[in-house]
Amino acid sequence: MTTPAPTEREACDCGFEWALIQPEEIVPRIDAAVTAMRQVLRTSGPAAGHRPRPERWSILEYASHTRDVFLNVRDRLIVACVEDNPVPPPLYREQRVDMGLYERDTVNDVDTELRVAGELFCKMFQAFTPEQRSRELFYGYPTPVMRTVMWGSSQALHECEHHLADVEENLSAAT
Repeated sequence: MTTPAPTEREACDCGFEWALIQPEEIVPRIDAAVTAMRQVLRTSGPAAGHRPRPERWSILEYASHTRDVFLNVRDRLIVACVEDNPVPPPLYREQRVDMGLYERDTVNDVDTELRVAGELFCKMFQAFTPEQRSRELFYGYPTPVMRTVMWGSSQALHECEHHLADVEENLSAAT
């Protein structure tokens, strides 16, 4: 397992760059993105459960996935602060959908659960010391390498902001 070179700039096609995120940005940006995603979820009406294309998730599925990301990454980062070089289990994002785990989700339930999951993640992040944020764990996405707790926290932020854009695009396509 390797750690990306310090000069390597990772960026998503959405413009997110992990290395540019500062610790003081994590909580307010997650809070803003969760609030915005919950607003889209609550106001999307019948579009919430509709997939605009078979290969694209619905607003409800993206919100459910974001909830699960916060819970999964939260547990991974706690383990990284306790164990040396842990290899936590993956999220299994596609398998969750294939298993029908999101089929029973409702807008009201996911609205509440997303808020709670975001809050739990932010409370955990605020408790981390600079030393804990620099601890490492194996992270399999987007490529299998060792990552810091700070990178993992930035990844949770990225997932939320990226999927906020997805749900906004879905809502725009539905109206």
